[in-house]
Amino acid sequence: MHFKNKLIALTITALSISSLPIFAHASNGTQVGLLDLTSSEVQEELAKEEKETKFNKEQRSKAKKRKEINNLDDLKKNAPEKYKEIQNEQAKLTALASSGKMGTVGDILITYDNETSGWNHGHAAIVRKNNDYIVEAWPKEGVRVYKNNWGNRFDSAYKFYVKGADDTDFNNAQKYAYSQLGKPYQLNVQKHFTDAYYCSQLVWKSWYEQGFDVDADGGFLVTPADIDDSKLTVEY
Repeated sequence: MHFKNKLIALTITALSISSLPIFAHASNGTQVGLLDLTSSEVQEELAKEEKETKFNKEQRSKAKKRKEINNLDDLKKNAPEKYKEIQNEQAKLTALASSGKMGTVGDILITYDNETSGWNHGHAAIVRKNNDYIVEAWPKEGVRVYKNNWGNRFDSAYKFYVKGADDTDFNNAQKYAYSQLGKPYQLNVQKHFTDAYYCSQLVWKSWYEQGFDVDADGGFLVTPADIDDSKLTVEY
């Protein structure tokens, strides 16, 4: 399918799955809080994001590390409680592998497997205080709490902490995501819009509220690949 046709399909799908009330219209004819998917700037970014996602997915499938694995010194200094949690998690990797549970409080989880409503950019979530659970924005259900079985749920599964964050930041990031429970899922929302979310936007906004912009390119959209590529996210 050509990109233009994919864009039209994305627009129709995004609008049809939303349970949002009708927005007031802005003076330029677009709905308040929504991206204008007909604009050349947004179309260009959609094309760029698609290429970045494809590149990341291919590199991951070749088992090439795109980021240096951190030795956790940053966490040990800035977030000692989280450092202890990660040490405990690492010691239980064999047991955790059977459950698929990944990450600790405030961590970002990413996969490139998922295709959501024609959106071929993967999926992202944030780990709850009790890492038995995650918070994610999911089609038709909106922002929800879900069982943390990320490693079993997806073939490709990655976990990241945010560099420079302290224990309070990690805790508050997941609290922010949790505070958005029940809000609807919508793909074509502006990044700072908080009446509806798509998956990576919810994760990005939760950390942005703590003072960390984990969008690598600062565009109209934020994808799992943008979060993966951010200098502030560290895979472990």
